[in-house]
Amino acid sequence: MRIALEASNIGQGCLDPSSRTGIYRVATSLAEILLKKKDIELFFAFLSLPHTAEITRNFFKENGYSIQYFCENSKVEKKLYKLMIDTPRFKHKYGMMLYTALALQSLKKKKFLDSIDIFHSIYFPLPDNISPVTQVRIITIHDIIAILHPELCKSIHSKRVHNVIKSINKKHDWIIAVSQSTKKYLCDYARIPEERIFVTHLAASPDLYYPEKDAERIKTITQKLNVPNRNYFLTLATLEPRKNIEFVVRCFKKIITEPGFNNTSLVLAGSKGWKIKELYKSVLTDPVLKKHVIFTGYIPDKYLNALYSGALAFIYPSLYEGFGLPPLEAMQCGTPVITSNINSLLEVVGDAGIMVDPNYEDALCQAMIDIVQINTLRHDLSQKGLERSALFSWDKCADKTIQAYRYALDNKKQ
Repeated sequence: MRIALEASNIGQGCLDPSSRTGIYRVATSLAEILLKKKDIELFFAFLSLPHTAEITRNFFKENGYSIQYFCENSKVEKKLYKLMIDTPRFKHKYGMMLYTALALQSLKKKKFLDSIDIFHSIYFPLPDNISPVTQVRIITIHDIIAILHPELCKSIHSKRVHNVIKSINKKHDWIIAVSQSTKKYLCDYARIPEERIFVTHLAASPDLYYPEKDAERIKTITQKLNVPNRNYFLTLATLEPRKNIEFVVRCFKKIITEPGFNNTSLVLAGSKGWKIKELYKSVLTDPVLKKHVIFTGYIPDKYLNALYSGALAFIYPSLYEGFGLPPLEAMQCGTPVITSNINSLLEVVGDAGIMVDPNYEDALCQAMIDIVQINTLRHDLSQKGLERSALFSWDKCADKTIQAYRYALDNKKQ
């Protein structure tokens, strides 16, 4: 099979480390496995962010792979993108690069030849210059939060999701959903026929997420991140309303005044999102919270397993998730998990974590108290998490994806 994989997120993650979110993990992990498959000839497409093409080539070269392009940039484009990348960073540099690249890409009016069997977009809308009738098109949908809860999304993300759904030809295209929950939402709200949706669960890289047994390494890394040498709860996500961080902070403030909890911190790790000024203000102006809540900002990959492993528990009371990679990452590190009882997270965590109503403060407070006070609970959740996380792997994800490719090709409508 000749597969063109739209992989703009890989280069963007290499260009800007703060962009190494779940989509970046999906793209890199899936691509590396597909490159090893002898029955697949993989081409990389950069139709959405073409300035990331050379960066992606270098990324894979460093990891021992030589990659092929689908619709390669012209020499003039390559020079322009290199000039943009080499320009010293300023406030809106990546945004300007993105829109410039998109504008240049939109000028290309040529139709793509029937040189591939399948075009697969992992994130961006399906391109209208690849016919859904003459070629097989597949798109991965991670969530449709912008349709379900637009108030929890920035307008730019909302626009992208609507464009993604709009780009799908419901009679000819195929969808890979990252969870049964996402599939149900696509059927119910986007009116995508159930038979055209495959479910392929994601995974956490074993090279990044594993139990850190070296206590000194955990201590050294937490010190680098300015985390005090005491017990801590961990939340790791892009800090934004959907992740329900203010809810975590309110609950933490309630328990920190309880006897025996004064030596406990709350670590809020991750890049700044949107609508978080009030969160920062509420922490920095409160004498109790200011002493016990730590904002680390973006965490480099090499520190992740130690930060997870050193935590009392990982707290993730998200209001909506398409899948929920961070709880899976935490479980794979042997860290007890407290998370929302929403469908997608139940699908990932199962009975291996403490599930709470993301709007009920007493439930989260009690879960945190139990984690601190009951050693056997922490041990049991750690073991259950390790066992549960073993059910997910990128090899399984890739195999399911290839099954979807074959089925879509075999059932292509003429």
